[in-house]
Amino acid sequence: MNLADRITAADAELLSLKDALVEATANLEAAPDEEALLVEVEELSAKVEKQTSSVTALKRAEAALAQRAAVAAPAVVESKHIKAPAGDLMWKHATAKFIAFHEKKQVGQVLEERYKDHNGVAETFDHVQKTAVMPADTTTAGWAAELVQTDIRGFLDTLKTTSVAAALASKSLTMNFGGFNSITVPRRNPIAAAPTEPAWVGEGGVIPLTQFSFGSATINRYKLAAITTMTREIMERSTPQIEGLLKSALSEAYSTVLDNALLSNGAAVAGIRPAGLLNGLTGAATAAGDATGGSASLILDLKALLGYMQANRTGAKPVLLMNNATRLSISMLQSSLSEFLYRDEIAQGRLLGMEVVSSNNVPSGVVILVDADALVCAFDAPTFDVSDVATVTEANADGTAPTQANTGAADAKGTAGQVPPDLGQMVTESVTRVAGAGYTARSLWQTYSAGIRMVAPTSWAMLRPNSIAQRTGVTW
Repeated sequence: MNLADRITAADAELLSLKDALVEATANLEAAPDEEALLVEVEELSAKVEKQTSSVTALKRAEAALAQRAAVAAPAVVESKHIKAPAGDLMWKHATAKFIAFHEKKQVGQVLEERYKDHNGVAETFDHVQKTAVMPADTTTAGWAAELVQTDIRGFLDTLKTTSVAAALASKSLTMNFGGFNSITVPRRNPIAAAPTEPAWVGEGGVIPLTQFSFGSATINRYKLAAITTMTREIMERSTPQIEGLLKSALSEAYSTVLDNALLSNGAAVAGIRPAGLLNGLTGAATAAGDATGGSASLILDLKALLGYMQANRTGAKPVLLMNNATRLSISMLQSSLSEFLYRDEIAQGRLLGMEVVSSNNVPSGVVILVDADALVCAFDAPTFDVSDVATVTEANADGTAPTQANTGAADAKGTAGQVPPDLGQMVTESVTRVAGAGYTARSLWQTYSAGIRMVAPTSWAMLRPNSIAQRTGVTW
């Protein structure tokens, strides 16, 4: 364990001790055995003081090492707002807002109590709040684009191990909406296979003119959103772990839904979602893999995929998407001399010079080749809101009634995972029914509960046609 890891572990232990001390102190007055609890508080106080000294010593050691290294290294300008990973900052901001709401405190007080020793957390939250008070609509520009880009990049980085979309976004052009409802990205269309200009011009000859073809792709602003509710009792008992719960549960759900949509062949649905990357693929772009098996099939399939892009003058930055099981099979392919052919290269995330992204979210037996140079992703940082006075309809968006994915008619089911504009199960007196006879409307205030809402503006587009191809049923 290096010094940075030791500091992180020590910080986590100190935070846990502080939480335990706060809880024990709060229970001191109501405790039947005040003497025993007082002993526990004193012991925790001693542990907190000792752990604080340990953390301080480790950080002094880190600072000394950094100062020694700075003597031999060129000076680097560091912003005080990027001292902590952006992905961690986002979840800490969400946690601080959640705890402040629950404990009826100012967010600044929670940041001071919980993240006092975490560099950059309070400073960046201050900037986020300044942008949050701006009018929130789809036409207002100037929402601190630099901060949003940093935060969403950090958020996507935390998903790289499981999310295809996050990994692809890190290799392609990534943008944010910045308050606008859509982004238009200009592009130059591929040059003809046999251009005649520039031409070879003899002495005194007239130099010919040439022209190029340009187009554009418009990325509309869509959103992935969810609400989760819980009782105030579980909130009180899970407060020390709430940051981890928010991060793991929402990240996993977000990445799974995002990848399923990205890798689908579904068409764009106006006002709801963008088209999947596989939408519209026909002919040579989508074919069954070679049935020979092993390394021979791997080479034939990759040659076919690259040949398709070469014929369409795309493939400037090819990235292979595959299931984790396929990646493992590739690492185990051997030559006739029992040598592992691709083990070392695939371990570095490459295959025959191409970058590889593997995830369980890619269908088994399917391999997709994407020209990352032609892909643009637009992801804004997710926003989180907490309420204990809202009324929610307890229906998800699956295909089983009651469902939010309906068409507006009574109990008519729509496409699972998609809620049309201005539709879904609304909270109205005429249609709200008791549990067991339909969907249920729940008052969070009346049931001593709270809800957390996440809204993540999300979209993507391919700038050039014929920049993606796949092989199904591969036998590598």
